[in-house]
Amino acid sequence: MGAKHQKRIALLIFALSPEAELQQKGLTGETGLYTLLNQHTLKLANALGTPYFHFTEKEQQGGSFGERYTNAIKEIFSRGFDGIITIGNDTPGLSSRHLQTAFKNLLAGNSVIGPSADGGFYLLAIPRSSFSEEAFLSVSWKTSRVFRQMQHCLQEKNSRLWVLNTLGDLDSRSDIAIVLDKFIKIPSGIRRALMKVRLNGFSAKDAFIFFYSFHPHTRILNRGSPVLAA
Repeated sequence: MGAKHQKRIALLIFALSPEAELQQKGLTGETGLYTLLNQHTLKLANALGTPYFHFTEKEQQGGSFGERYTNAIKEIFSRGFDGIITIGNDTPGLSSRHLQTAFKNLLAGNSVIGPSADGGFYLLAIPRSSFSEEAFLSVSWKTSRVFRQMQHCLQEKNSRLWVLNTLGDLDSRSDIAIVLDKFIKIPSGIRRALMKVRLNGFSAKDAFIFFYSFHPHTRILNRGSPVLAA
């Protein structure tokens, strides 16, 4: 068997529990949505067929997001893996194709990054040689500069970089409209759940306009106002 097939690749799902995610993102009460997102993410992980680890707030260590993310990656590499793919659970458009592309590139020694619409990234895949704890901690996490800074970090390590297509992720309630309006390839169940959450925040007039935009051929029957006798 060739050397490429002997590499050990792990998948890291770096995501809080549904309860913590909902509280952090201002979506309290929308448990059904994040249950679907978690199911979607785990389905993709199982389909990839490589060992995967889910680091929730219970497993994450560090005072800041950057520290927790960096420590999680360091922990996976300490277990003897040669490459790692990291994802969250808040990207409805993430598909098996994205993970397969990342996996194949890691076997070839390349890094992969999937930019998100807000300037961050929804997927990062790196071989052990491209990981620098110092460089990762220097990234301005939770800002619109994350993708560009991570791209620079990987280029500094002379890593061959494959860039995936841009997707939308759900960091707040306002992101729901962006994901629904701009990104078509979303599983139908998740799309329906997102539409429900979006409608819950609408006025009756806004809800009507939103519904009609998705059902343009629906006939609205209006019998007219009653005619008063003279």
